[in-house]
Amino acid sequence: MTASVGLGSSDPRPLLLVCPTPKLVAEAKAAGFPVVTIAETTGFTDDQLRDHLVETVRTHQVGMLIACGNASTLPAVLETAERLGVSPNPAASARLLADASQIRGLLTRSGPQWEALALPSGPGDTPPPYDIEYGVETLTVEGMHRVTGIVELRYTGKEATCAGSVPDPVTGDATAGTDLRGAPVHTFPAPLTRQEEAEIRALATGLLDLAGYEFGYAFTRVARTDEGPRVVESLPRQASWPASRLIELTTGLMAERELVRALSGIPLDAPVMVGCAAAVPSDAPDHGTALPEVREVRDGYALLTALTPAELAARRDAVLDRQACAGLLAAGEGPA
Repeated sequence: MTASVGLGSSDPRPLLLVCPTPKLVAEAKAAGFPVVTIAETTGFTDDQLRDHLVETVRTHQVGMLIACGNASTLPAVLETAERLGVSPNPAASARLLADASQIRGLLTRSGPQWEALALPSGPGDTPPPYDIEYGVETLTVEGMHRVTGIVELRYTGKEATCAGSVPDPVTGDATAGTDLRGAPVHTFPAPLTRQEEAEIRALATGLLDLAGYEFGYAFTRVARTDEGPRVVESLPRQASWPASRLIELTTGLMAERELVRALSGIPLDAPVMVGCAAAVPSDAPDHGTALPEVREVRDGYALLTALTPAELAARRDAVLDRQACAGLLAAGEGPA
């Protein structure tokens, strides 16, 4: 049994946030929710974590549990929340999304129109090569999926990417994602035709429907191959840095605030696009903005904004060229 969504700030029962960001805690408290947090799940065995969750829910009479970050795919968290009746989603739904082999099986079972839409995930399978992915962030309320943004992830290495199990550049998770030749350049909004955008939206939201996803953020990665779009994975949480920041800068939507609005039963704001943004891999120190094109730097990425795609492309290329020249000079290959 899952708890109903729309807890509302008038509900006296606390909201339990597991591994939340400070922003989410602040937004929930500002909206009037009594909040209980479990800051970390590391250091617990599965049994210890289950016992801790049970004790916390019962002691504080929790009304709903929201798992964030890495906790959003932990079976111990998802299954315990469902058993206690405080989960907004069936545990199997959230677990399925992060498992590429289960996604492939789900799409195959769902009919011919779906079966070719997931990257091969079995041993010996050879997926089609690709160097572009689209990250689709969605916020689901009562089974209705709203796309909050589609980010292009373009891998600029010399070789195309292929399936593998490596730390994903968007989430940091080791998944059946891509064997990457360097970190990708992120661009938002993704440069897509209307037909391409509609196809990718339908694929991401259709997958969530098939999985029975009822509430919360999801971030679905879709590869662009010569054989058509292919699902890489779909994690039950909001986009991670830098994709999340690009969406916020360009639409004004703060993911944590929108999630709290959804919990409160408040209609969600439609994203209003103002300009465009990109995140370029960078060796600059965090918060360094020495380059005129750069708005901010964090976690290995320089963020750029512009009013038009052409202006953004010029700024992105200027930063990449400057970094390439700096790399050559550092290696002793520049002029004497």
